[in-house]
Amino acid sequence: MKKPPRMQFLASSLACLAAQFCLTACGAQDTSYGERALIKMVSESPDFRSIVEHIRNPKTPRDKDEELIEHWVKGRKDPQVYFRITSRNYVYGQQGKFNEEAVLGGGPYVFLTVPQAAYGRSLYEIYADLGYDAEGVLRQRGQSMVGLVVQYQQDLKFSSERDGKGPLAGSDYYKYVYTPTWENSFTLFARLAESEDPNGVLPYLAFRGTSDRSMARFFPAERRTQIAVLPYAILRAAGGPDWQYRQLLENKMGMNSHFRGVGITENTLSPGNDRTGLPEYVGPNRKFSELASYAVIDLGRMEFKEVPSPPIKPKKAAPK
Repeated sequence: MKKPPRMQFLASSLACLAAQFCLTACGAQDTSYGERALIKMVSESPDFRSIVEHIRNPKTPRDKDEELIEHWVKGRKDPQVYFRITSRNYVYGQQGKFNEEAVLGGGPYVFLTVPQAAYGRSLYEIYADLGYDAEGVLRQRGQSMVGLVVQYQQDLKFSSERDGKGPLAGSDYYKYVYTPTWENSFTLFARLAESEDPNGVLPYLAFRGTSDRSMARFFPAERRTQIAVLPYAILRAAGGPDWQYRQLLENKMGMNSHFRGVGITENTLSPGNDRTGLPEYVGPNRKFSELASYAVIDLGRMEFKEVPSPPIKPKKAAPK
């Protein structure tokens, strides 16, 4: 029997709490790590190579979240070099060899951050700062992960626009990296839904039928505003067209329940430790062979196991 929306919300909340407890109890929050192995690098740029070495070195000082946000997000700077994580299996072919024809992700656009996000951060901390929740991390347990450091070709540029206009209104919108504000995300989603394969460059955005594609393209602006301001749980409980559109954003664009729409990720695993999140971008999906520079760095894997508690030592009696 299908659970009513409120019961689904409660069940999901309890599952998140249980997963968070498991991460804590199993010691997943260990932040130590050794030098990271370099799997592959293609670059002639000394600056790019320096960034890669900083990510590999566990002694690299960590940049504070607020400093990264102040410089990159509020300053609207062009990062030029980006970072994301993925499964190691994703970049290897069936023969167990590195696949230069592998792409950055599964959709037309992929989420990115700045490479400084990996400076001095363990895999657990990267997961947390990128917005993975406890359930998401548990689903990745035992899976080897890699960090992708990427630099696009010069014909692909960075847009500092935040209001869904600028390059997004042009015919070459797919040649830009964007800050995923709600306005940019709504417009980009609509543009990607215009055709199955825009200009033959990006992996197409597939839909189950014309109704979903039409909703992606023509969902009313006033209803989009509601999507941006109402909490995810409220939209889910209410259902209807707003929830249907929100699900399309999640399934097609990767904008999950923790998406904030302000160009900053949300740390959902450690929300009480003054971590404010990391700069967030969306960039066109590309094959490794189509990039100007790229590096693949081994980030290890998360393992969760039960360990015995330390023995209880009887307290010495206080001297009389």
